[in-house]
Amino acid sequence: MSDARARRRRWRSWIPPLIGIVGLFAVAGGPAVGPSLATTYQATADSNETAFEPPCIGYDDPHPERMLAMATSGLAALGYDVKGYKGALFTRAHVLSRTVGDYSYYVHSHGDYYWHPGDQRRYSGFREDSGDCVQGIVYSKDIKDRRAGRTTNLVIVSTCFNGDPNTTLPAAFGIPKIKAGQLDWNGPRFYLGYLGEAFDNDEEAFEVTFWDALKKGKGVGAAFDLAMLGDFTHASFDADWWGTYIWSGRAGPVPTCPRCS
Repeated sequence: MSDARARRRRWRSWIPPLIGIVGLFAVAGGPAVGPSLATTYQATADSNETAFEPPCIGYDDPHPERMLAMATSGLAALGYDVKGYKGALFTRAHVLSRTVGDYSYYVHSHGDYYWHPGDQRRYSGFREDSGDCVQGIVYSKDIKDRRAGRTTNLVIVSTCFNGDPNTTLPAAFGIPKIKAGQLDWNGPRFYLGYLGEAFDNDEEAFEVTFWDALKKGKGVGAAFDLAMLGDFTHASFDADWWGTYIWSGRAGPVPTCPRCS
């Protein structure tokens, strides 16, 4: 277990009673983002399946397809109007078109801190699918420009390196790299990513527990903690988050968290 993972697990020892959570919501005065009169809350789930099957690699990796199914099911259970995309439908242009209206975003793909030739610097990002093995890069700056500072409430980036301390993706989605713990409230927002090199089987194992906990009414922080207790194949597997621990992750103008403890 890494030192960072151990620190995150110790957070669970001081979760406040539900009455304290209700009080925090009352002080916060509701969510800081999103139109209160919205009738639907758009979400997008993208999974790069082509990169994980022949001819891009020598075998068919079953995890990306299952992870996309879990993400769409999980987001729907949280009340989002979610649509899933893979193959030739998951392109850079598609991501930048959908992100303008997204309240939640999930992506599984290759991720890294990619060199941007035009800017002569690196940005966090991930690969499109595009139905081939070429797969252009979606840079964090692309998303940031399209969203223009608006927060995407729930963001799960299931790639390598996009949970690292230097990731630029949270800011692209309007989520500051700040942890609001069990006694704090920083609006209905939560970003989740994996540290370093992460493997599909470990990512899926984490996400099975994470989505199941959210569906059962756990808050995003408690769901994260439960998922981190998983039995992972690689000892180096680790994840991190920024946002509000006690938020429910649910779509809607009023944050609710029936079982944050």
